[in-house]
Amino acid sequence: MSPKSTKARLHQLATDLRTAAPAPETPTPPAAPGARPLQSPNPARGLRGDFHKVTITLPLDTLRDLRLLGLARRAQGAKSTGVSELIREAIHALLERAHDPEIPRIP
Repeated sequence: MSPKSTKARLHQLATDLRTAAPAPETPTPPAAPGARPLQSPNPARGLRGDFHKVTITLPLDTLRDLRLLGLARRAQGAKSTGVSELIREAIHALLERAHDPEIPRIP
């Protein structure tokens, strides 16, 4: 494609984009507050496509304790023993408690 025809094609595409009607957005309904999460906190590798990476800052003692807990769990034969897995499980349990009206809430 010559530079002149490339420029003409890009100009045409830009014009099409400006005049095109925006695609209607279908809003997704929010999940009910009492609904239980359907996804496991630690799915197998390759099944985490809708996960978002989050960075947190922990005190060194807390990080050390999480690593020691992971090592103890590994010695017992558990598969999910990394710090990320432990934190995901803790957050999952916290949210389950927050959404379950029968469990007393911790202040």
